[in-house]
Amino acid sequence: MRCAKTVTPLKIVANRKNAKRSTGPRTERGKSIARFNALTLGLFAKHVVIPMCDGDGRPEKEFQTLLDGLHQEFQPVGLYEEWLVVKIAEYMWRLRRATRCESGSVREAAIWEDRSIWARNDGNHCSLEAQKEIWVLQEAEDQLRNSGTLSQESYEQVVPRVEENRRKRIQSETPVQADFDRDEFLTCITDRKDFLESYCRGLDHIEGKRSDARFDQKCLLPEDDMDRILRYEERMHRQIDWAVQRLLDAQERRKTESTLDAVLLPIAQDAKRSQ
Repeated sequence: MRCAKTVTPLKIVANRKNAKRSTGPRTERGKSIARFNALTLGLFAKHVVIPMCDGDGRPEKEFQTLLDGLHQEFQPVGLYEEWLVVKIAEYMWRLRRATRCESGSVREAAIWEDRSIWARNDGNHCSLEAQKEIWVLQEAEDQLRNSGTLSQESYEQVVPRVEENRRKRIQSETPVQADFDRDEFLTCITDRKDFLESYCRGLDHIEGKRSDARFDQKCLLPEDDMDRILRYEERMHRQIDWAVQRLLDAQERRKTESTLDAVLLPIAQDAKRSQ
């Protein structure tokens, strides 16, 4: 029959003291060795990073940063604990990829929706025509300010606006010949350009609001796609929980063994001396 061991307060204090000594490497040399172990095991996980799927930039470096951060947090000791930290990093990276998939799917759906609306929206054609006229007026304004005159092409493009302004000014429907007057042409061109620019800014603002609303409307994926992503994420969460639990169990086991060694070793030494 086995008897239950009595744990004295002094033993509890000793266990806690010894456990604090088993929290991973503390010296610079130890940390350097541990970091090297993480990098070495990271080679086994290098195929987790797929540049085509994991974004521009340097995804390999980002994954290594994640791995180093987990290594710093968990302070693994030994090959098994190191491997479990790598597995946690792998599963977290795959979760990141699932989020990118969801984001990309939503943006792709919204972009194609915007393109179809743009193609059939007559207001956008008006905005394009207004922008073209702004370019013509800007060119004419630059010519008048720099040389005081207009090229034949620019003159033919802006003279209808000057004639229209003169008719409005004298309130007559009779066609009015617009003799060239630099100041008059410049004023007409500048006023018309300012009006069109304001008009385009208003259209852009309205279209931006509509685009934001359409994007918000499309931010939920079709049910089949959403279910696929959610199932993938749920599986990754289970894998992370599994790896974390195994890692914590291994660390607890290591600390317990270290504590027992610290307690039993003096006893064994005393027994040996007493013989």
